[in-house]
Amino acid sequence: MGVDWLGPLVALAFLVGMAASAVLVRLGRVSSPARVAVALALPFGCAIIPLALLVLASIGHAALAPIWP
Repeated sequence: MGVDWLGPLVALAFLVGMAASAVLVRLGRVSSPARVAVALALPFGCAIIPLALLVLASIGHAALAPIWP
């Protein structure tokens, strides 16, 4: 299985997270230091989602390999 699609998908998820973070900052929803940290971490959290799905799919495939030839 090729994973050529993974790089652009992670980049797209990062950009979506960056846009969401920018919207939160622009709307004034970021006021406390904890919310600033969350706004800075949001793009990286969004980028982890495609990688986590790939890991789950890989673990699922490895678990079902003896059952499914």
